[in-house]
Amino acid sequence: MVSQNGEIDLITDIFPELQNVKHLEFSTEQLTLINANAFQLANVVVRHQDRLLLGEMEWGIHPAFETDKAAFHRRRLNMVNARQENLLDPNSYWNNKGLIKNAVLIPVNKIYEHRHIDTWDTAVPYAISTNHQPEEEYFYIPGIYQVYDEQLPDGQKRKYSGFAMITTEANETMRHIHNHGENKHRMPLYVPLEMARQWVSPKRTFGDFKEIINYQLPSEDLNYHTVHPLTGKRQRPDNKGKDAAWTWPGLPPLGNDTPLNINNIIDPRLQKAS
Repeated sequence: MVSQNGEIDLITDIFPELQNVKHLEFSTEQLTLINANAFQLANVVVRHQDRLLLGEMEWGIHPAFETDKAAFHRRRLNMVNARQENLLDPNSYWNNKGLIKNAVLIPVNKIYEHRHIDTWDTAVPYAISTNHQPEEEYFYIPGIYQVYDEQLPDGQKRKYSGFAMITTEANETMRHIHNHGENKHRMPLYVPLEMARQWVSPKRTFGDFKEIINYQLPSEDLNYHTVHPLTGKRQRPDNKGKDAAWTWPGLPPLGNDTPLNINNIIDPRLQKAS
């Protein structure tokens, strides 16, 4: 999950040569929470031949080789992200189909990730960003994309495009946050702005490609805070945005996943007063 609720002008300021070919206008609510598992549309910066474009793509590559509907869905869930260590494997789909040549950047304000706490039924969501830019501005995650034809009911074909966000082994902070599930201890390929520029540069070399995908952002370059549950019917009682900070009583510090006993933290007299 990511947030893209910044101003579009902030992207074009960073990439002056960018041509805006967006077809859709997203609401602030839509852009505050974009869910990969729902294959939602997201804004992307993409290099197409000699043009740098700002447009929309679906999150998730289409596994056209899967003909069974259920298998197609399961496979696509595994293709919303592309593991950095598989990109240069000649037997991987990313490499075999030439997708590693298709460079895309995903501009985001926040990445959302969930942390498991022992004995808690609800995972704790975190909003995460790099500290390389002011909070309201974007940072850019490298990805790869594919353009494909989809058969319509009337027999016509329509071109669609989907992207996969590149992920890498988590740094120490992200290991403590993304600590559960099948893909635990992973994080997006956070890169400095100059690497992001190089990712979509027409002058990018194979050496540049390897340098970028092997980069790992230090823990100290991340900002993070907990937020209210992102999904479900529960509304924030303070009516603030999904990415605003929210306090979870009893939450232990990173590296310790045993809940704190808040009875030993809060003065009993204050508890009675509340």
